[in-house]
Amino acid sequence: MLKNNRGNINEIIYNNTVYYNGKYRYYPTITGLKGILEEIISSNSTTDYIRITPFYVNEQLERQIEFEEYMFYIECREWFDEEIQGMHVKECFNVEDTQRTLKDLELGAILYPLCKSNDVDSYKKALTKYKEALKEILIQMMKIAKSEMELKEEHLPFGYFCFEIHSG
Repeated sequence: MLKNNRGNINEIIYNNTVYYNGKYRYYPTITGLKGILEEIISSNSTTDYIRITPFYVNEQLERQIEFEEYMFYIECREWFDEEIQGMHVKECFNVEDTQRTLKDLELGAILYPLCKSNDVDSYKKALTKYKEALKEILIQMMKIAKSEMELKEEHLPFGYFCFEIHSG
């Protein structure tokens, strides 16, 4: 049984990702995710964190692949500065001894933002940036899925992206 955490955003996520009185979890597709993000943005509130992990499912091949490297994680803190934000992004990449480009760091800033607690405007901006970046992120994930799953043209109609969403 999945529990419903208190708070406006936690309720939005709970209501959009579970069913049968919290017994089962629902993983929204890109359309559902965008609707959930819009609902959260419109709520004019914040929560401690939201974590969104994308994955791709292909029903014909009966396989799926998770994209933890494209996970979105927004966290609210009482205080942080640019140095802490930069260290947070690098920690979230969690890859040692790998050269990162400026584009990687820009994507990292979108995927792993920090916000000050109760700063609704920066929270909404971070969610909006993520929603807009999904266009580019989905293309990158599809390239990876095609390569790693060895997808052929006839497999593509049977595949879709889903998102596991947690909040607290």
